[in-house]
Amino acid sequence: MSEGSSTESSLYADVNTTMMWLKNMGLTGDRLVLYGFSLGTSAATELTANPTVLTPMKLILEAPFASVEKMQQDANAISVPRAMYADIVLDNAEEIKKVNQPFLWIHGIDDSFVNISNGELVYANHPGQENITKFARRIPEGEHSTVPRAMGSNEYINLVADFIAGAL
Repeated sequence: MSEGSSTESSLYADVNTTMMWLKNMGLTGDRLVLYGFSLGTSAATELTANPTVLTPMKLILEAPFASVEKMQQDANAISVPRAMYADIVLDNAEEIKKVNQPFLWIHGIDDSFVNISNGELVYANHPGQENITKFARRIPEGEHSTVPRAMGSNEYINLVADFIAGAL
């Protein structure tokens, strides 16, 4: 029932509208942790790197892709420039360089949809210090959408809770 077209800018505008609503409801940035999974990592990264309404205190990305172009290269044996198949940029590997908030990256080692090399690049580009302001969790046997199950639900919840509480 949505109207209009799906674009990168409309994705960010939708999330900004949500952020404005949260701010109007009393949320402050010091209580905001952005979480993005798969495609949602682009909005979470963009709005942490370039906040317009609220500045989040922490960022969690699960199964992030480095860029649309890197995903395409991983999916095909032939390297084709992004401009030939997509008019969106979605470049988490570049945007994460502007993120100074603490960062938790979670990725399934066996992810066949978004190769873990994507997440490795995003993690490497975050300017924080390993195990001080940025944390990586590579999950054995984790596929694209099975990380909580592969890890164990309680362990997954505890990881996220510990990161938010500053206990990592």
